[in-house]
Amino acid sequence: MGSYSTADVVAELSEAVTAAHLSMDIDGAPEESFQNFNTAPTHHVPVLRLVDGRVVMEEMQWGLVPVWSKDPGVGSKMINARSETVTEKPSFRGLVQKHRCIVPMSGFYEWDRTDPKHKIPYFVTRADGHLMLAAGLWTRSPALADQHTFTMITRESVEDLSHIHNRCLVEFNAKEAIDWLAEPQAPLELFEPSHQPRLSTLRVSTRVNSVMNNDSSLVEADNSEAVTGAPSQDTLF
Repeated sequence: MGSYSTADVVAELSEAVTAAHLSMDIDGAPEESFQNFNTAPTHHVPVLRLVDGRVVMEEMQWGLVPVWSKDPGVGSKMINARSETVTEKPSFRGLVQKHRCIVPMSGFYEWDRTDPKHKIPYFVTRADGHLMLAAGLWTRSPALADQHTFTMITRESVEDLSHIHNRCLVEFNAKEAIDWLAEPQAPLELFEPSHQPRLSTLRVSTRVNSVMNNDSSLVEADNSEAVTGAPSQDTLF
């Protein structure tokens, strides 16, 4: 999910937090966790949620383990929730009203799988250069000793990403992100593509195909014509 700092999050959200008459308490967030350049399911990453009128940041496992599940391994299969069915699926529908969260990131990876033998990785960022603020849902997970786990919400892609993949993160500007956290009724209308910031894609090295590789070079442009057939990560969506 790339690299960013507490200061980046504050810069993106402070005005919207103030306008909503909330406060932000993320000064104690562990900076080192922001330096993951190759996040995979079950990794722990910083997530924003609302607690008693304060926007707080805490580490959560990516991959939701429902409160009723006794299997901690189910989280690796529940990294995403489709926006079209999030209010219907048993694992997610009970979380939409009071367990909404935001996942900050500088960008994410997706693969062009037009040729199954030569899958081409891309780093996807906001076209305007702002920090990404992706919509998610979180829960307490007894199967993981009451750790908090989360899933990210996806929607149909539009022209800025559909040439690579048909699904995309639901992603907000700062005001919409705070609305997602704080509105009494979930603002599901924000899922519409017309509300979504536009995206930019950058072809990157196939080194990203292995989670053993995790350094800043992964998000740099790779213009080589030769693309190896090394097995890739599971698709983000």
